[in-house]
Amino acid sequence: MTALQARGRCVADVAQDQAAGLRRLLSGDFVRIVTLASGRRGVGKTTALINLAAALAKRGKQVMVLDEHQGAHSVVGMLGLTPCYDLSHVVRRERSLEQVLLTGPEGITVVPAGKGVESLAALGVEDQASLVQSFGQLSQPVDVVLVDAVAGVASHVLPLSLAAQELVLVVDPQPASMTDAYALIKVLNQGFARRSFHIIVNRVSGTEEGEAVFRKVATVASRFLKVRLDYMGCVPRDDKLHRATQLGRSVVDAFPATAAAQTFRDLAEAMDQWPHPEGEEGQLEAFMQRLIQTSRATAGESGLQGRM
Repeated sequence: MTALQARGRCVADVAQDQAAGLRRLLSGDFVRIVTLASGRRGVGKTTALINLAAALAKRGKQVMVLDEHQGAHSVVGMLGLTPCYDLSHVVRRERSLEQVLLTGPEGITVVPAGKGVESLAALGVEDQASLVQSFGQLSQPVDVVLVDAVAGVASHVLPLSLAAQELVLVVDPQPASMTDAYALIKVLNQGFARRSFHIIVNRVSGTEEGEAVFRKVATVASRFLKVRLDYMGCVPRDDKLHRATQLGRSVVDAFPATAAAQTFRDLAEAMDQWPHPEGEEGQLEAFMQRLIQTSRATAGESGLQGRM
């Protein structure tokens, strides 16, 4: 190849990359990555995530769920899916990401991720690059990634809360739930400079109770921390929501006329109105790179309880 031909190919490649970038910009080609977290177990976070995923899928979104939990109370377990592999197999380069993906209701894809996330802090450079690349080479498009993070404030459960573009805290009206939600906000803010949080109040008797719970958490947080709390809304107690969970389905699908189903449709619509992530911030590869970095940053962290 002559120097002139090489220069011509280089210019063509640049032009092609610029054209592809312009198409992505005009088409809104980005991935919204949202972690759902909670200060303690038992507040209904995983059920909320499953229903939010279903509501987003019904709005035409291609939804991927990254499931950090394991066992019967994980997204995988609650949807009755049977994983053969998990993210740890991708980390060790034994399986491709495509081979790990599970297909749930409404076309939602699920990545069983618990064991894989635990190993990210120790990855070498080549393994990091391989993992990041695997998320950038998916054959199917992804519009939204919902991450179901393990509850609590221990350092090993924080990376997924720190790596996502947006963080949603699920809290219920129990005093312990509110206290632990504030503790998680404090750790993420004072220890890792997280400033923006969305709040969903679960299992309320009505909108007044939901707003009251949010005010309690927001009042304490604004008094002692430099944070921004956004009230997304509240989910009413609903027997049909519990019944849908027993059936391994979302209430949005199984009982669409219920108040709980409408709530999740409203929450999905509200999420759609959030500002679009820009540039690399809106790419899956960048999220995985941040996840590796935050895993390293939180590895070996001690004394988190002392910051509460």
